[in-house]
Amino acid sequence: MERRINKKVQNHFHKFKNDLLEFLNTNNDSNMIQNYIIDYKCCAINKTDLQKRKRVKNIVPLCDKCCAKRANGEQCSRRKREGSEYCGTHIKGIPHGRISSKPPKKTHKTVQVWIQEIHGISYYIDKFDNVYDHHDIVNNRKDPKIIAKYTKENGVYNIPSLFNKK
Repeated sequence: MERRINKKVQNHFHKFKNDLLEFLNTNNDSNMIQNYIIDYKCCAINKTDLQKRKRVKNIVPLCDKCCAKRANGEQCSRRKREGSEYCGTHIKGIPHGRISSKPPKKTHKTVQVWIQEIHGISYYIDKFDNVYDHHDIVNNRKDPKIIAKYTKENGVYNIPSLFNKK
């Protein structure tokens, strides 16, 4: 922005000097010269001169993007070098790995739970002998808390950590 304003003022001053020299060559009257200098049009700085220039962003097509993975897990946005799959930075190394065309696998699994009455209290249990916190199940949390393990002997359910038989 400063450079544009300085250039505009410099161009205006240069034009003023040239016009003044031309006027002096044609007129020798000091009053006319004085009036010419006073009446000369001022350098006008408008709103566009003060505005910051917008940066032009180059959009790299997906087929030309670097195949490296950035620290945040996304694909690098730079253009890859000719004859390589990586940009200038990632030719040296890819510390966070490579972007694969395969979508990531699901990391969570669905487990079926049911209500089982144990010692007169209803608990949510699964086939892996886990007893779940009923608040987490009712609120449909993605990762419900396991509060204990149950045992089943002769068709009778028991939770040894909650009901210690003495």
